[in-house]
Amino acid sequence: MEETVLKSKKLTQISRIGMVVSDKSNKTRSILVDRSFLHPIFKKIVRKSSVLLVHDENNVSKEGDKVKIIESRPVSKRKRWRLLSVISAKEIIKEVTKKATKEVTGSGDL
Repeated sequence: MEETVLKSKKLTQISRIGMVVSDKSNKTRSILVDRSFLHPIFKKIVRKSSVLLVHDENNVSKEGDKVKIIESRPVSKRKRWRLLSVISAKEIIKEVTKKATKEVTGSGDL
């Protein structure tokens, strides 16, 4: 997980990276955000995940996309985050893997 602090107009906004879990609602996305930290007593790495509701004004992201979100004012009862950008789309990843498998299988048929 990547966490950055942006300073603009004396406000501190936190951005996070997560995966779109659900895109069924209009202008709302469910994002799964993973975080890991060192346990204070046992000194082991602990992984936790949370699902955040994000406001997506233009319905740009789809299920399976990796997105960057940023804290914002409350939009509704549970929506406190805005979509900043789509980092990698699910379809683009599929196309790249298809091309890579074609190259590998095509070069083996000499």
